Parts: sequence; structure tokens; C-alpha cells
Amino acid sequence: MSLFYLKFILTNILFSIIIGVVLVRLSKKGKNDQIYSTLELLLYSLGLGPVFTVLILYFLLMLIPGHSDLFYLVLVSLIYLLLLIWCRKSVSLLLTEIKGYFKSSFSKKRYRTFFSLKKIEHATYILLLLILLIGFLILHLSNTLQTPLEGHDILTYGNIGKIYYQEKAITYSKNIYNKENGFFFSGSPKPSFSLLLTWEMILNGCFHQEVSSEKPYDMSFDIYFRSTSAYYGLLIIFMLFFWLHKRNKYLALLGVLVLLSGLRFFLMLVNYHMDSYRIFFLLLSWIFLAYTIKNRDHFSFFLLGVFSGFTAFSHLIGVAVAMINCIALFIFLEKPFKERLIKTFVLSLLVLAFGGIHYLLDAFYGAKWGFLTYF
Repeated sequence: MSLFYLKFILTNILFSIIIGVVLVRLSKKGKNDQIYSTLELLLYSLGLGPVFTVLILYFLLMLIPGHSDLFYLVLVSLIYLLLLIWCRKSVSLLLTEIKGYFKSSFSKKRYRTFFSLKKIEHATYILLLLILLIGFLILHLSNTLQTPLEGHDILTYGNIGKIYYQEKAITYSKNIYNKENGFFFSGSPKPSFSLLLTWEMILNGCFHQEVSSEKPYDMSFDIYFRSTSAYYGLLIIFMLFFWLHKRNKYLALLGVLVLLSGLRFFLMLVNYHMDSYRIFFLLLSWIFLAYTIKNRDHFSFFLLGVFSGFTAFSHLIGVAVAMINCIALFIFLEKPFKERLIKTFVLSLLVLAFGGIHYLLDAFYGAKWGFLTYF
């Protein structure tokens, strides 16, 4: 489990925080500072470390194939290091904001009134949330993650991710076939989710964990890949809680309970699947579509393109969502016709840059019209 914690902290925490710092820096320009809170941007960024990592890995395996695990780890880490250096001033600003928040929370005045009824109510509310979260994490780590991969999505995309790792390349062909285990896939795989396993196996290789058939019962080499469904499911819950909490804290709690009461969503948390992964980016793209149309600022527009691209990168439904976002922007943005046309074109380029390029390449060099296969 120690290697799993290393992979999780590196990719989902450290890399995501760096992306969050980038977003904070970009948001502090112009009127963006009044639109977004630091907390909101950091919440969204918690899901961006994995997807941005596999996007980097996608281009590396396509443009510089056939190198060692350490080579790809160093290049990916170097890109994040450069981003951190570029945003080093925002790091200090972020730390100052966090320090100020805790200082105000634990001031002497607030401490004296801690045992008031309102404070006890607030503490009970926070404690209940922590108990629910910790209870789920204990159950997930001790039980759910101990079962092997099962189900269509996780097995299909997992096998493709393993092929990417074995070949150390992203290539386009009509079909995919693995001679080692007989896996055959007709059509076009959507690489984002598969590359999460590729990334995990690269980290395994760098830290000398065996991933070969010599350890057929080793269930720890893909445990990070297995954790994806629950992680992004929790992020969706946190997003719902964040938005409803703006209205009322008990409405937020009720919203979470209603969401978890749905069998399909609950199964998404406890089973291995890619739905929570792609739905997270779909929701973000709609949030920033609304921000873009309402506020008409460049930062919202940029993130609309980024999240629409990530949505397309993860699944064919995401391609449809990205196209709908482009059409909605053109129709509802209150700008002159020419400017709306230019912005829609720029949005399309952003979608291509952040994942949509895969479908063009596959249409020309891969499965041809097979790139429209649902899976």
C-alpha cells in the first residue's frame, strides 16, 4: 500500500495543487478576482492532476516513443516543476490566504464563544461530515480496493493502458490486438482513462515493483487505477456540497444524501468504472460555460476550452458535449456575430489542444470511422 500512497499523493495531491496554483495565478488578473474564490479553484484543481498528467504522457508517447519509465517520469515532473516556478509568487499568496483563514478561525474572540450553541452546532455539523468521509475511506481502502479489476470499462481500458505501457507508444491502427493475452479491440479507444494505468505502471517501473506474470496474484500494481472511480465520485460530491452550501449548509447535506441515495451513483463509488471520471469534467465544462456566458471574461473562456477538451479526451460522449458547448457559446454569448464566430473557433482549437486532437488523428490514421465507436 505504501507505493499506492506515493502514487496517489504525487499525482492527485501534489500535481493537482500545482495546477491549482496556476489557476489561482490566472484568476488574479483583471475582474476574475471578484468572480472566483480560491477555495473554488482549488476544489476543481483536485481532479486536474491526473488528467493533465495523462495528457502530457499522451503527447510524449506519441512524439517521443520507446523510452524508459524514468525518462517519462522525469519529463512529466519537469513540466510540473516549470509550472511551479512560473507560479512561485502565487504559492506565497496562497499560503498567506490559508494562514489568514486559520488565524481568523482560531482568534481569541472566536475561542471565547466556542461553547455557544451556534459553535456547538457548527462543530457537530463538521464532525458528522468527517465521520462520513473517514468511514467511507476506511471501507474503500480496506475492502473495495482489495478486489481485482472487474467490469467492462475497467477491463477494456485497463488492457489498452497496459498495451500503451508495453509498447511505450501511442499508435493508430484499425484494431488493437495483444498477443500475450489475446485481448482484441475493434474501433477507437479513448486514451485518457487508459493512460492512468499506463502512468501507474511507469511509476511502478521507476520504483522497481514487478508488474509481470511472475506475480499473478499481486493486486497492488494497479490499485491506483482502481481508486479512480471513487476519487472522482467524491469530487463530484464535494462540488455538489460546495454549490449548495452557498445557499444553506443543511441544503448541502441534504443534497449529498439525495445523490448517494441513487443506486447508480452509489455503485459508481464502490465499483470500478470510468463514469465518475468523465462526468467530473463534463460538469466543470458546464460550470465554466455558464461563467463564460454570464461574465464574458477570458479566464472562464479559457477554462471552458480546457475542460471541454478533457471531457472529449475521456469519452465519445464528451466529444458531443464539447460540440454542444461550442454551439451554446455561439448562440448565447452576447457579442457581435463576428466576435462570437471567432470565439467559437478559438474554443474549438482549445478543445483540440486539450484532448480532442485524438479524434482527428484517429480519423485520418487509425480506425477511420471507427473513431465514432461508443467505447
